[in-house]
Amino acid sequence: MPDSEAKRQWVAQNTTFIGLKLNNKTDADILTALEGKAKQSEIKRLVRLGLEAEKK
Repeated sequence: MPDSEAKRQWVAQNTTFIGLKLNNKTDADILTALEGKAKQSEIKRLVRLGLEAEKK
């Protein structure tokens, strides 16, 4: 079932899409670290850790 107009409007107003391509060779360490984990959650967690480290 397609999204309703209200949902499409909410998504447009409240979310931002960021795409990320990783190279299988040069980014293998990152891909390995993300393997078996919820990728979006893990990436957000690591970004937040980086932000906290920058504050110190």
